[in-house]
Amino acid sequence: MWAIKRLGKLRLLLGDCGGESLIGFGFMLPLLLLVSFGAVEMALVAFDFHRAGEATRRAARIAVIANPVIDVDGFTAGTTSTCTGTGTGVICTGMAAAAPATFDQIVADMQSVMPAIQAENIQLVYSDSGLGDATTPGGIIPLVTVRLINMQRPFLMLSGIPGMPDEYSLPDFETSQMGAGLGPASS
Repeated sequence: MWAIKRLGKLRLLLGDCGGESLIGFGFMLPLLLLVSFGAVEMALVAFDFHRAGEATRRAARIAVIANPVIDVDGFTAGTTSTCTGTGTGVICTGMAAAAPATFDQIVADMQSVMPAIQAENIQLVYSDSGLGDATTPGGIIPLVTVRLINMQRPFLMLSGIPGMPDEYSLPDFETSQMGAGLGPASS
């Protein structure tokens, strides 16, 4: 009799599937969390991608309407000058930096869109567009290009997972606009 009662309880226990879904959920929970955190992380990367592009476009608009960073007296046809932030100032190739405050204004404006941007991540290029010349009113019209380079976006949630990198390298962003006339004949 005792063995029959035990056998009946064993059959009842083996036939009960009520806890099976809980065990299945326990196995799937880590995968669901990984996919959810991954989706949130990729959305944040996409948002930073958008902010970097917008900051670059905004900087190009400021660069063409503000005083040029370079010394315009030496800007002639065929000239190209690249200005890069150093963290403590700005260095320009080809000619002197005449208005570093303009570069600081560009950096500050880009940081208002994306705070992670530093002066070292910005290059400002003044190049001859082939329009105008120094003897006509308005002078040489430069093509002003702003580049955002070497930006890293650290992963917040996925960096602790083995095999995942700690950060994502954003691509370089570049925007160009025609500037106002430069040179001795410009006003």
